[in-house]
Amino acid sequence: MKNKFNKIIRVRFAPSPTGPLHIGGLRTALYNYIYAKKNNGKFILRIDDTDKKRFIKNSINYLIDSLKWCNINYDEGYGKKGKYKPYIQSKRLKIYKKYINKLIKNKLAYYAFDKKNKLKLYKKKYKNFIYNSLTRKNLNNSLNINNKKLTKLIKKNKYVIRLKTPYNKQITFYDKIYGKITINSNQLDDKIIYRSNKTPTYHFANVIDDHLMNITHVIRGKEWLSSTPLHIIIYNYLNWKIPKFVHLPLLLNNKGKISKRNFNNNNNPIYPIKSKYKNIKIKNSYEELGILPESLINIIALLGWKPKINNEILNINTIIKLFTLKDINKSDVHLNFKKSCWINKKYINNNNKKILILLKKYLIFNKIYHYYNDKLLNTIINLIINRIKLININDIWYNCYYFFIRPKKFYIPLKIKKYIIYNKKKIINLFFKINIFLKKNHNKNKIILLFKKLQNNNNDYYLILKIIRILIIGELKGIYLLDILNILNYKQIIFRINYFKKIIFNYYK
Repeated sequence: MKNKFNKIIRVRFAPSPTGPLHIGGLRTALYNYIYAKKNNGKFILRIDDTDKKRFIKNSINYLIDSLKWCNINYDEGYGKKGKYKPYIQSKRLKIYKKYINKLIKNKLAYYAFDKKNKLKLYKKKYKNFIYNSLTRKNLNNSLNINNKKLTKLIKKNKYVIRLKTPYNKQITFYDKIYGKITINSNQLDDKIIYRSNKTPTYHFANVIDDHLMNITHVIRGKEWLSSTPLHIIIYNYLNWKIPKFVHLPLLLNNKGKISKRNFNNNNNPIYPIKSKYKNIKIKNSYEELGILPESLINIIALLGWKPKINNEILNINTIIKLFTLKDINKSDVHLNFKKSCWINKKYINNNNKKILILLKKYLIFNKIYHYYNDKLLNTIINLIINRIKLININDIWYNCYYFFIRPKKFYIPLKIKKYIIYNKKKIINLFFKINIFLKKNHNKNKIILLFKKLQNNNNDYYLILKIIRILIIGELKGIYLLDILNILNYKQIIFRINYFKKIIFNYYK
């Protein structure tokens, strides 16, 4: 699709390798990907790695692994061919230098020699100090130095290059989500656009790259909204067409805004996958907790975007079909892992193989595999699959342990406790009869018929069946009792009845 400027829509995801990709960055990547697919456009991955002080090894590798796991495929960019390469900023330094020189030549940027300590003193002395058009005349920069002295200073001293923001000018731009935004240039500082180590800052490099790579829509987090007026100034100074801006609402957890420093939050996981890199240690990623990649796509798509349908279970093709920028909310969004589990549950039905692998591995490791073959395990999985929320062994085992081991504890409601106390002899006698029957009859159909007769003939069958469920499972949860009995063999049932008899004798004397 082409926009009104007769250009193919081109969007980009431009993360910095200063830590592992978190769920907020992943959502930005997803929205860019969806918007490109929706409009037959191009989705570009660019790495903004000019901040060497904050660079963390393997961040890029983890980023690529995460995108692959989520099946978010970019059309061009880092690691792929493309006519706008290189797609990593550290290899584009000559390009930035060219445009820095152009701004300086046109007196739209300037050299600044101010020491950090001196600037700190200014900030302490003047509460609302801003380095800009109102204060720069009194500071140590090239605007206040003649050309001869400036040449000497440049050779002998460290310097940064600052953007010369205009005096008292209204900077207006339109954001697709937040609407028309206007700010006076006197509220902006003369941002450093070139560091003393001769590398560009994020603000400058992003504008240059977005223009040279023909980016039509800049879709990024709301935290960059306050920097957009500065970017508008750079576009105007270079006489370049300004792209469309789309700023996404923030993602919040119980500690505030999600960031790369919020590692390993137990309540709300913030990283998509586990890390295979020693220097990036992540606990409780969505992958490790048992969230499926297609489920995670569904989850993060709904973090700020509300489709005009009631159904919240949406595959990627449906999301692309329904997605519009107008349906993105302005309000910040809180992560809700309980809802993530609910969504994940809807995707589990087609993942029997993954569940089988995890369950089988667990049984073999704990030496409780016994006579269970794949066919029987699949029967168990089919019985419990609607109860599983996460594809991890904890959730799987929680819903099926009673097929493999006797309960270690018994959770008996007060009403049933009273019934056992007043009918202990009757219950023990019933267990005795069941025990004898099971030793004589090993036929599954006869065993099931026995419990059906108990259900139909006993006046207290409702409570009796609850007691049988407790002795088999340990509590009143679980699937249909007769389905459980159909899986267990007669020895297991006898063993659990006799164990429960001991509990009754010891506890209810």
